[in-house]
Amino acid sequence: MSMITETLNGATRHRSASDPRYSDNSINTSSWNPAQLHRFRREIEGPPREVRSDLRQSTDQFVTQLAQQALQHRAVRHPYLQALADGSLPNIRWALTDFAHHYYGYSAHFPRYLTTLISRLENPAHWRALLENLTEESGVYAEDELRELSEIGVERAWIEGAPHPQLFQRFASALGVDSTANKEAVQVTCWRELFLQLLANGSPAEAIGALGFGTENIVRTLYGYFVKALDSLGDLAPCDTVFFKLHTAVDDHHQASLRAIAVDFASTNEGRADLRRGMLKALMLRSIFWDWMYERAIQPELTEEIF
Repeated sequence: MSMITETLNGATRHRSASDPRYSDNSINTSSWNPAQLHRFRREIEGPPREVRSDLRQSTDQFVTQLAQQALQHRAVRHPYLQALADGSLPNIRWALTDFAHHYYGYSAHFPRYLTTLISRLENPAHWRALLENLTEESGVYAEDELRELSEIGVERAWIEGAPHPQLFQRFASALGVDSTANKEAVQVTCWRELFLQLLANGSPAEAIGALGFGTENIVRTLYGYFVKALDSLGDLAPCDTVFFKLHTAVDDHHQASLRAIAVDFASTNEGRADLRRGMLKALMLRSIFWDWMYERAIQPELTEEIF
């Protein structure tokens, strides 16, 4: 990133990521579009005055408004996602295969994201709620959840005991991709490591904003685009694409848990500012990744990798 935001004892400062005192040679952002990074910085640094609204707005109102703002972000309404859903890309199968090839490097680490966030929380009620989410990520569901899922066509045998990364691998394999054997692109590494840094080094409220509003809150909408694209192919078995349908249902529970935690952090102006800042950082990281995927999908013949 061109700028990094730090919060210490309530004071916020911005520093250059190129400062040699803070260099991180494990992350290479040289291939990122400068205009994208400028937009990232502007969105992160711009909102504080707007966020510091008077506290007459209830915490529930603030959290609801923030969740709605996330759903309007470019990361959720990206041209790449819309083109997948409406079939306007040159080769939908190629685009989905490319997605399967690269997205695993981010999504497979979701348990790490959750455990990192849990380690930042001091309230036992908060981390207990997220431990339930972590359990579901490992393929363990309550009976009532399994019944609800069966009502929407998700069979128990498809998901029970299967960690979510394994479900994604099943989807990738159906498209002929071994997602675990591919060389990882630097764009994927950057997204994952910068997101982990946000969860580990931002304030707890920023981390909640990032994983809650900027991630879980948008999953149902995001994966809806992929469900439409996969349906258009017409030759993949439902059990092979269940990763997406599952996340449009189960993640409602995850979202509710993170929302309840966010309400507690939204009781102060500082907490509200950090929740929004974390949300925007997560959304901008995802948007940059979609930009890269879209460039590849509209000109597949120019991409460097061969599956």
